[in-house]
Amino acid sequence: MKSPTTHRRGFLTTLLGGAAAFGLSAAIAPLKATAENAPAKSDEDAEKWFAQMEGKKHKMVFDMTKHNHGASIKWALTLMDTYNEMGITDNEISVVLVLRYAGFGFAFGDPLWKKYEFGKRIDLKDDETGKMALRNVFATCKTEDDECIELFQKRGGMICVCGKSIEGGVEGLAELLKLKKEDVQKDFTDNLIPGVKIVPSGIWALNRVQELGCNFCFGG
Repeated sequence: MKSPTTHRRGFLTTLLGGAAAFGLSAAIAPLKATAENAPAKSDEDAEKWFAQMEGKKHKMVFDMTKHNHGASIKWALTLMDTYNEMGITDNEISVVLVLRYAGFGFAFGDPLWKKYEFGKRIDLKDDETGKMALRNVFATCKTEDDECIELFQKRGGMICVCGKSIEGGVEGLAELLKLKKEDVQKDFTDNLIPGVKIVPSGIWALNRVQELGCNFCFGG
């Protein structure tokens, strides 16, 4: 079985890009138990948030572990559209999007993406520039035909982000870029997209919402 440290190193390698390109193996070597022991968001708080699913007949959760060109968001909206075509309104549906592992960055606004070059670190290009994304390209809709987080939320879609992924990201970026951890943490806190819920861990959220009646779809 892999140790927690080994698992965290694997996560940071995926999050921050190739180890050779960023000198990641050297940067994360000193990491100890700080991220593991950081306080998680309350499960009671998350439970209250999940309570909005009560009474809904149709429930699904999408697991977004990487960008996959926004497939999770598109599929979630397609599910809602399909039910609409069957005469079932959005308020009769609960659709949850869990952002975790290398997908957790989509819970944050453009300033964080630009400052920490998230696009480069997860190999995501911005179609508008043809370069590595310096903004959250899935956050807002540019046209009425776009499929984005903003639209998903307006239609009642629920988005949560893995607290463990945030902790690992903060720790890794602070170590890699030689920054104060509290400064990186503040950047993350200040740039969380409104309405996105931080949960103790993404894998816990996936388990919990399925216990509450959600069907599961892996979104990449």
